[in-house]
Amino acid sequence: MLKAALFGRKKTSRPFKEFYNEWFATLNTTLLPGLRRALSPVFLSPVILSTQVEIMHHHFLSYYDALDKAAAVDVARCLFPEWRTSLERPFLWLGDLHPYLFTNLLRSFIVDQEPVDENVSKLYGSGEFLDKSWHVAMAWKNPSKTLTTKVDKIECGLRLMVPALAARWRNAQAAFVENMGANWGRCEGRKEVVKAAMGEAMAVEMEEMVGVFVDANRLRRSILADILSATDLYQAALFLEALAQFLVGFRDHKLLSEFEKCKIAIN
Repeated sequence: MLKAALFGRKKTSRPFKEFYNEWFATLNTTLLPGLRRALSPVFLSPVILSTQVEIMHHHFLSYYDALDKAAAVDVARCLFPEWRTSLERPFLWLGDLHPYLFTNLLRSFIVDQEPVDENVSKLYGSGEFLDKSWHVAMAWKNPSKTLTTKVDKIECGLRLMVPALAARWRNAQAAFVENMGANWGRCEGRKEVVKAAMGEAMAVEMEEMVGVFVDANRLRRSILADILSATDLYQAALFLEALAQFLVGFRDHKLLSEFEKCKIAIN
Protein backbone atom coordinates (compact mmCIF):
# COMPACT_ATOMS: atom_id res chain seq x y z
CA MET A 1 0.00 0.00 0.00
CA LEU A 2 1.09 3.57 -0.62
CA LYS A 3 0.90 4.44 3.10
CA ALA A 4 3.25 1.60 4.00
CA ALA A 5 5.60 2.63 1.21
CA LEU A 6 5.62 6.21 2.40
CA PHE A 7 6.26 5.56 6.06
CA GLY A 8 8.11 2.26 5.97
CA ARG A 9 7.15 1.49 9.58
CA LYS A 10 5.11 -1.24 11.20
CA LYS A 11 2.02 -0.35 13.16
CA THR A 12 2.02 -1.16 16.85
CA SER A 13 -0.43 -3.84 17.96
CA ARG A 14 -1.97 -1.48 20.50
CA PRO A 15 -3.46 1.88 19.44
CA PHE A 16 -2.12 4.83 21.41
CA LYS A 17 -5.69 5.87 22.15
CA GLU A 18 -6.03 2.83 24.42
CA PHE A 19 -2.86 3.78 26.28
CA TYR A 20 -4.07 7.35 26.69
CA ASN A 21 -7.47 6.27 28.03
CA GLU A 22 -5.79 4.06 30.63
CA TRP A 23 -3.28 6.80 31.45
CA PHE A 24 -6.09 9.31 31.90
CA ALA A 25 -8.13 6.91 34.04
CA THR A 26 -5.14 6.42 36.35
CA LEU A 27 -4.68 10.19 36.57
CA ASN A 28 -8.36 10.80 37.32
CA THR A 29 -9.24 7.94 39.64
CA THR A 30 -5.96 7.22 41.43
CA LEU A 31 -3.28 9.90 41.25
CA LEU A 32 -5.38 13.07 41.54
CA PRO A 33 -7.39 11.76 44.54
CA GLY A 34 -4.13 10.54 46.11
CA LEU A 35 -2.51 13.95 45.72
CA ARG A 36 -5.56 15.66 47.19
CA ARG A 37 -5.53 13.34 50.20
CA ALA A 38 -1.86 14.12 50.71
CA LEU A 39 -2.71 17.85 50.65
CA SER A 40 -5.52 17.54 53.20
CA PRO A 41 -4.82 18.57 56.83
CA VAL A 42 -5.76 15.09 58.05
CA PHE A 43 -3.07 13.29 56.04
CA LEU A 44 -0.57 16.08 55.39
CA SER A 45 3.00 14.83 55.71
CA PRO A 46 5.99 16.21 53.78
CA VAL A 47 7.20 12.69 53.07
CA ILE A 48 3.85 11.45 51.76
CA LEU A 49 3.24 14.65 49.80
CA SER A 50 6.70 14.50 48.24
CA THR A 51 6.03 10.93 47.15
CA GLN A 52 2.71 11.89 45.58
CA VAL A 53 4.30 14.81 43.73
CA GLU A 54 7.02 12.54 42.39
CA ILE A 55 4.48 9.92 41.28
CA MET A 56 2.34 12.54 39.53
CA HIS A 57 5.36 14.02 37.78
CA HIS A 58 6.52 10.58 36.67
CA HIS A 59 3.03 9.90 35.31
CA PHE A 60 3.28 12.92 33.00
CA LEU A 61 6.79 11.91 31.93
CA SER A 62 5.60 8.39 31.11
CA TYR A 63 2.92 9.88 28.87
CA TYR A 64 5.41 11.95 26.88
CA ASP A 65 7.80 9.01 26.59
CA ALA A 66 4.99 6.87 25.16
CA LEU A 67 3.90 9.71 22.88
CA ASP A 68 7.43 9.97 21.45
CA LYS A 69 7.38 6.26 20.64
CA ALA A 70 3.95 6.57 19.04
CA ALA A 71 5.20 9.45 16.88
CA ALA A 72 8.00 7.29 15.54
CA VAL A 73 5.31 4.92 14.26
CA ASP A 74 2.74 7.43 12.97
CA VAL A 75 3.57 11.07 13.59
CA ALA A 76 0.62 12.30 11.51
CA ARG A 77 -1.86 10.66 13.89
CA CYS A 78 -0.04 12.09 16.91
CA LEU A 79 -0.13 15.58 15.44
CA PHE A 80 -3.90 15.33 15.01
CA PRO A 81 -4.89 13.06 17.94
CA GLU A 82 -8.37 11.59 17.79
CA TRP A 83 -8.09 10.65 21.47
CA ARG A 84 -8.39 14.33 22.39
CA THR A 85 -11.85 15.84 22.89
CA SER A 86 -13.19 18.80 20.95
CA LEU A 87 -12.77 20.86 24.12
CA GLU A 88 -9.07 20.00 24.35
CA ARG A 89 -8.07 20.58 20.74
CA PRO A 90 -7.96 24.41 20.87
CA PHE A 91 -5.26 24.06 23.55
CA LEU A 92 -3.04 21.74 21.50
CA TRP A 93 0.21 22.72 19.82
CA LEU A 94 2.20 20.19 17.81
CA GLY A 95 -0.01 17.38 19.05
CA ASP A 96 -0.28 18.10 22.77
CA LEU A 97 -0.89 20.82 25.34
CA HIS A 98 0.78 24.10 24.47
CA PRO A 99 3.69 24.67 26.87
CA TYR A 100 2.38 28.19 27.48
CA LEU A 101 -0.50 26.52 29.30
CA PHE A 102 1.96 25.27 31.93
CA THR A 103 3.50 28.67 32.53
CA ASN A 104 0.15 30.50 32.39
CA LEU A 105 -1.21 28.10 34.99
CA LEU A 106 1.85 28.70 37.14
CA ARG A 107 1.52 32.44 36.70
CA SER A 108 -2.13 32.28 37.80
CA PHE A 109 -0.97 31.20 41.25
CA ILE A 110 1.39 34.16 41.52
CA VAL A 111 -0.56 37.14 40.22
CA ASP A 112 -3.01 39.07 42.38
CA GLN A 113 -1.90 37.38 45.60
CA GLU A 114 -3.18 39.28 48.62
CA PRO A 115 -0.94 39.85 51.65
CA VAL A 116 -1.44 37.44 54.52
CA ASP A 117 -4.15 38.74 56.81
CA GLU A 118 -3.04 39.01 60.44
CA ASN A 119 -6.26 37.45 61.75
CA VAL A 120 -5.93 34.53 59.34
CA SER A 121 -2.34 34.06 60.47
CA LYS A 122 -3.43 33.95 64.11
CA LEU A 123 -6.20 31.48 63.26
CA TYR A 124 -3.84 29.03 61.60
CA GLY A 125 -1.18 29.68 64.22
CA SER A 126 -3.61 28.63 66.96
CA GLY A 127 -4.10 25.26 65.30
CA GLU A 128 -7.67 25.94 64.12
CA PHE A 129 -7.38 24.43 60.64
CA LEU A 130 -10.13 25.12 58.17
CA ASP A 131 -10.22 22.89 55.11
CA LYS A 132 -6.51 23.35 54.40
CA SER A 133 -3.34 23.18 56.44
CA TRP A 134 -1.27 26.29 57.06
CA HIS A 135 1.44 25.21 54.59
CA VAL A 136 -1.07 24.58 51.82
CA ALA A 137 -3.14 27.72 52.40
CA MET A 138 -0.07 29.93 52.53
CA ALA A 139 1.89 28.20 49.73
CA TRP A 140 1.32 30.95 47.19
CA LYS A 141 0.90 33.92 49.51
CA ASN A 142 3.57 36.59 49.09
CA PRO A 143 5.69 34.67 46.53
CA SER A 144 9.38 35.39 46.88
CA LYS A 145 11.39 37.48 44.45
CA THR A 146 13.53 34.41 43.79
CA LEU A 147 10.48 32.46 42.63
CA THR A 148 9.16 35.21 40.36
CA THR A 149 12.64 35.60 38.84
CA LYS A 150 12.75 31.88 38.08
CA VAL A 151 9.28 32.03 36.50
CA ASP A 152 10.38 34.98 34.35
CA LYS A 153 13.38 32.94 33.20
CA ILE A 154 11.19 29.93 32.31
CA GLU A 155 8.85 32.14 30.30
CA CYS A 156 11.78 33.80 28.55
CA GLY A 157 13.06 30.40 27.44
CA LEU A 158 9.64 29.50 26.09
CA ARG A 159 9.45 32.69 24.05
CA LEU A 160 12.63 31.59 22.31
CA MET A 161 11.87 27.89 21.83
CA VAL A 162 8.22 27.97 20.73
CA PRO A 163 8.78 30.19 17.64
CA ALA A 164 11.88 28.15 16.70
CA LEU A 165 9.94 24.88 16.73
CA ALA A 166 7.02 26.47 14.87
CA ALA A 167 9.46 27.71 12.21
CA ARG A 168 10.89 24.20 11.78
CA TRP A 169 7.35 22.87 11.31
CA ARG A 170 6.53 25.50 8.68
CA ASN A 171 9.81 24.97 6.84
CA ALA A 172 9.28 21.21 6.68
CA GLN A 173 5.81 21.68 5.22
CA ALA A 174 7.03 24.28 2.73
CA ALA A 175 9.89 22.02 1.61
CA PHE A 176 7.49 19.11 1.14
CA VAL A 177 5.10 21.16 -1.00
CA GLU A 178 8.00 22.54 -3.03
CA ASN A 179 9.48 19.08 -3.63
CA MET A 180 6.13 17.60 -4.56
CA GLY A 181 5.42 20.38 -7.03
CA ALA A 182 8.84 20.06 -8.64
CA ASN A 183 8.69 16.26 -8.80
CA TRP A 184 5.17 16.28 -10.24
CA GLY A 185 6.31 18.48 -13.09
CA ARG A 186 9.35 16.34 -13.84
CA CYS A 187 7.38 13.08 -13.67
CA GLU A 188 4.83 14.32 -16.23
CA GLY A 189 2.01 12.40 -14.54
CA ARG A 190 3.63 8.94 -14.80
CA LYS A 191 2.02 6.98 -11.97
CA GLU A 192 4.91 4.85 -10.74
CA VAL A 193 7.43 7.66 -10.98
CA VAL A 194 5.07 10.04 -9.15
CA LYS A 195 4.49 7.42 -6.44
CA ALA A 196 8.23 6.99 -5.90
CA ALA A 197 8.80 10.75 -5.81
CA MET A 198 5.94 11.19 -3.32
CA GLY A 199 7.37 8.45 -1.12
CA GLU A 200 10.81 10.05 -1.07
CA ALA A 201 9.49 13.53 -0.33
CA MET A 202 7.08 12.21 2.33
CA ALA A 203 9.82 10.20 4.05
CA VAL A 204 12.04 13.29 4.36
CA GLU A 205 9.18 15.38 5.75
CA MET A 206 8.07 12.69 8.19
CA GLU A 207 11.55 12.36 9.65
CA GLU A 208 11.66 16.09 10.25
CA MET A 209 8.13 16.07 11.67
CA VAL A 210 9.08 13.32 14.11
CA GLY A 211 12.08 15.40 15.13
CA VAL A 212 9.97 18.51 15.68
CA PHE A 213 7.32 16.53 17.56
CA VAL A 214 9.86 14.89 19.87
CA ASP A 215 11.56 18.23 20.50
CA ALA A 216 8.18 19.78 21.36
CA ASN A 217 7.61 17.02 23.89
CA ARG A 218 11.12 17.53 25.22
CA LEU A 219 10.24 21.18 25.74
CA ARG A 220 7.05 20.25 27.61
CA ARG A 221 8.97 17.86 29.85
CA SER A 222 11.63 20.51 30.44
CA ILE A 223 9.06 23.16 31.41
CA LEU A 224 7.40 20.81 33.89
CA ALA A 225 10.77 19.95 35.42
CA ASP A 226 11.75 23.64 35.60
CA ILE A 227 8.48 24.52 37.33
CA LEU A 228 8.87 21.77 39.91
CA SER A 229 12.47 22.80 40.47
CA ALA A 230 11.53 26.46 40.94
CA THR A 231 8.69 25.80 43.41
CA ASP A 232 8.70 24.36 46.91
CA LEU A 233 6.92 21.13 47.82
CA TYR A 234 3.52 22.66 48.56
CA GLN A 235 3.58 24.96 45.53
CA ALA A 236 4.56 22.06 43.28
CA ALA A 237 1.77 19.89 44.68
CA LEU A 238 -0.86 22.58 44.11
CA PHE A 239 0.42 23.24 40.59
CA LEU A 240 0.24 19.53 39.65
CA GLU A 241 -3.20 19.24 41.22
CA ALA A 242 -4.41 22.15 39.07
CA LEU A 243 -2.81 20.74 35.93
CA ALA A 244 -4.40 17.33 36.50
CA GLN A 245 -7.76 18.94 37.24
CA PHE A 246 -7.43 20.95 34.04
CA LEU A 247 -7.12 17.73 32.03
CA VAL A 248 -9.95 16.05 33.94
CA GLY A 249 -12.18 19.05 33.31
CA PHE A 250 -11.73 18.64 29.56
CA ARG A 251 -13.58 15.33 29.82
CA ASP A 252 -16.41 16.48 32.03
CA HIS A 253 -19.43 15.10 30.18
CA LYS A 254 -21.73 18.01 31.00
CA LEU A 255 -19.19 20.67 30.04
CA LEU A 256 -18.19 18.81 26.87
CA SER A 257 -21.82 18.41 25.82
CA GLU A 258 -22.51 22.11 26.32
CA PHE A 259 -19.38 23.02 24.37
CA GLU A 260 -20.30 20.79 21.43
CA LYS A 261 -23.83 22.24 21.32
CA CYS A 262 -22.52 25.78 21.28
CA LYS A 263 -22.78 27.44 17.87
CA ILE A 264 -20.45 30.37 17.37
CA ALA A 265 -20.72 32.36 14.18
CA ILE A 266 -17.40 33.03 12.47
CA ASN A 267 -17.23 36.40 10.74
